[in-house]
Amino acid sequence: MRRRQRTRTVVLALAACAALFWGAVDIVGVPAERLMVQSLWVSLGVAAVVMLAAGAGWLLSRFRQYKKRG
Repeated sequence: MRRRQRTRTVVLALAACAALFWGAVDIVGVPAERLMVQSLWVSLGVAAVVMLAAGAGWLLSRFRQYKKRG
């Protein structure tokens, strides 16, 4: 059941993003190439933030383990 809900959520999120991109290109008139470049930069920025948060979480868990031992 959870797998189905997760899959549904991912599919709906992708459909919403596709609708927003289509609206930006068709209705507003943003060039598709420029929109794709900006999407790439945003994706890279989000990935960097996630990686930094994961690194900080890992360091905090190591610090707690070190603090418990000594």
